[in-house]
Amino acid sequence: MNNILRNILRLIILAALLTAAAWPSMAVNPVYMGTLPAQVNESSGLSFTGGSSFWTHNDGYGDNNLYKVSNTGTLSRTVTVLNAVNDDWEDLCHDVSRTWLYIGDFGNNDCDRTNLRIYRVPYPSYVSGTTVTAEEISFTFPDQHAFPSPWMNFDVEAFFHFNGHLYLFTKADGDAIGYTKMYRLSDDPGSYSATLVDSFYTNDRTTSADISPDGSSVILIANTRIHLFRGFSGDDFFGGQHTLISINGTWAQREAVSFWSNNEIYLSNEDAGDGNELDYIDLSPWIPAMTTGLSHINESVDFSVYPNPARNFLQANVGNINGSLLFELYDLTGKAVRTLRRESATEQLRMDVADLPQGVYFCKLFLDNRELGSKRVLISR
Repeated sequence: MNNILRNILRLIILAALLTAAAWPSMAVNPVYMGTLPAQVNESSGLSFTGGSSFWTHNDGYGDNNLYKVSNTGTLSRTVTVLNAVNDDWEDLCHDVSRTWLYIGDFGNNDCDRTNLRIYRVPYPSYVSGTTVTAEEISFTFPDQHAFPSPWMNFDVEAFFHFNGHLYLFTKADGDAIGYTKMYRLSDDPGSYSATLVDSFYTNDRTTSADISPDGSSVILIANTRIHLFRGFSGDDFFGGQHTLISINGTWAQREAVSFWSNNEIYLSNEDAGDGNELDYIDLSPWIPAMTTGLSHINESVDFSVYPNPARNFLQANVGNINGSLLFELYDLTGKAVRTLRRESATEQLRMDVADLPQGVYFCKLFLDNRELGSKRVLISR
């Protein structure tokens, strides 16, 4: 890059920095939940299982294992990925139904890799045994023409799945630092040239990303900050409302993020001397709870839903309540997939779910059009 272009670039970055200073910035305090096991000393990806656990993995070292840990860091299961190599695994994501887990082997610190790939494996929570076999999605960047590239913006450490595609976000370095580029890629095995869709000036280095279960919120994280995007249309994520949230407390090398619900997230750290932790953050001040067309009130009823996980049916136990009851089941996109009405709690609230895909759902109970509470349930075969 010649000096004229470099000077132009520096002016652009300076202008962006001045613009960034006007961003609405807020702060949040992470809650320490636990320490990850010694086997996972560089957690670089998180995938919420839909129960109370996450799948995670190490960043590199040739470690082909996926580790299932609780939300306090306890190791419960290890699964080895066959037909795969961990050159630099950087992030995890899954499709809405959790049919597939995607492993991003696309870390590219020196911007010189010619074997960028994503591994697709059956979601390990639904697989018995200790191994899964990977299929490969290999890709190239359409705008990279030199290996290594002097323009250091081809290192990907963040991605998520949305509407049948994978969306990748770069972690820039050198003169490119501050900008994340967004690429779109097929979620089917094969070889592709990724599509460059958009870019955004974050003024930091993106280390992980996720989209909320209902598809309404996108987050990108760096070591000390969260970028939240809402109100977008389709995959125009950066066209939505942007909120910058600072993470208070001790600096940590945060490398992975996963939504726990539509407005709660977990983050994990690589052990850079500060420990390999799991932290929880409540984003409800910025992301409202899922709503429906029915009126909502701050009233809670202690009702239970069983069995959970469910296979063929769900049954709600609501006790002695007088009035018209509505029992609804929502998928992760926020779409109501089952509706059950009863005129009183003395009638059985039993819902058939035998034909629904396995995965995570939310059930809500309404009394005379007032929301009384919600539960998270898992349908498993």
